[in-house]
Amino acid sequence: MSNDRNTLHKEKNSELSELQGSTLRGILGSIAGMIVCVLVMLVCVLCQAGSLSITLQLFAGMVIGWFYRRFRGRRSKAVAYATVGICTALACVLWVVLLVLLPVFASSAQVTATDWGKLWKDACELLLLCAGMGGISFFLTRKHLLAYADWKRGPWHVAYAGGNGLSYNLLPETLPAKNPPACFAVHSRVAPGTRIIVEDDSLRWQRRFRKDRVFSVRDIAGAVLGPGSGCNVLYDKNYQVLATFAGSMEHADLMLLYLLQQEIPMDNVPAGWRSPDKAGPELKPAESSGVQRQFTLRLKRSARMGFTGLGWFLLLIGLAFFLLIDISALTKARRAAILFPELVVMGMGIVCLRMGMACQVEADGEKMRVVSRFGRAAEFSVRDVSSVSKGAGWIVLYDKEFKTLAKVDSYLEDIDKLKEYLESYGIKM
Repeated sequence: MSNDRNTLHKEKNSELSELQGSTLRGILGSIAGMIVCVLVMLVCVLCQAGSLSITLQLFAGMVIGWFYRRFRGRRSKAVAYATVGICTALACVLWVVLLVLLPVFASSAQVTATDWGKLWKDACELLLLCAGMGGISFFLTRKHLLAYADWKRGPWHVAYAGGNGLSYNLLPETLPAKNPPACFAVHSRVAPGTRIIVEDDSLRWQRRFRKDRVFSVRDIAGAVLGPGSGCNVLYDKNYQVLATFAGSMEHADLMLLYLLQQEIPMDNVPAGWRSPDKAGPELKPAESSGVQRQFTLRLKRSARMGFTGLGWFLLLIGLAFFLLIDISALTKARRAAILFPELVVMGMGIVCLRMGMACQVEADGEKMRVVSRFGRAAEFSVRDVSSVSKGAGWIVLYDKEFKTLAKVDSYLEDIDKLKEYLESYGIKM
């Protein structure tokens, strides 16, 4: 029994020692990063890109800090700041010294004391400036190093510094009244890339150019809800970041409700958040005789007139050029150079005319037909719709697996009619 305790104690000490890192490895990593920075700046000078080498000094702190983290340096704020800060300043100074001494090593002539004095005078004018650039570089790029060194506060540092604009992480005032499905994904509304896939108790954090991170809900020790300019961070028992997401992402409200129902400790939880009964029945369609279930919605008249006017304008512009220019008198190269943009302009005019006429939403009982601006039609049952989200110019309908069923243009006339129709089936818009 005592042997088992000793073994367990040794394993815990070994895990803690590996987590805290090593001062020696941190120094070696910083020196490696310093060498890389010096070589890159010297190469820029040899390639006659001296201004670029000066600009690269502002990124020296970031590169050396990255090497410090890769080499698993000591997770102490004082040690990390001292090591990376000194190596950053040395890197910005050392490349200037090597740059001044490079003509000496390349020349076969003997260097006199006068020459050494001149070289030293030239170097002194730049050393102080470059040392200051190194300090500025370290100050501007220290946030990732701070999140690594102050590891017990790392998730908070990431949450308050990992945003992308003032409204990137605006949290909802209330959470959905419907329990989240067994499978859903949190992803950006605009650009594809980073996303979190939730499947029952398993979560997968997918990132571009990085390996996926898979973990269980039981691995989450807590969550930090950052400000509007930050992000939300999930971390484990060792305060290591498991995943990050923002309140502006698609289905972020479902993720927050999921964490609340799993009783994950969260910082800065808004007072208005409430969780529906986990075992309670899901919302059922409310049959209302006053709700119209057969209708057709088209674009607003102003939008149709705008697309139609723009389409006819582009078509007339294209035709006018055909009538004013004598195509037969032009060479083949000039003819191709004129005809190609003309055809593009006329094609855009035809597309604009089609946009004004094609875009619509049809409802016939439980059947729905959504036609996009470009004429792409999607037919499905309203009971297949699981949730609705509003984006920039679009209302997106999702199925039970949170795949996109259709995108409805938000500039449709009588949009409240569609809202009432969906709410009659328990779908809040």
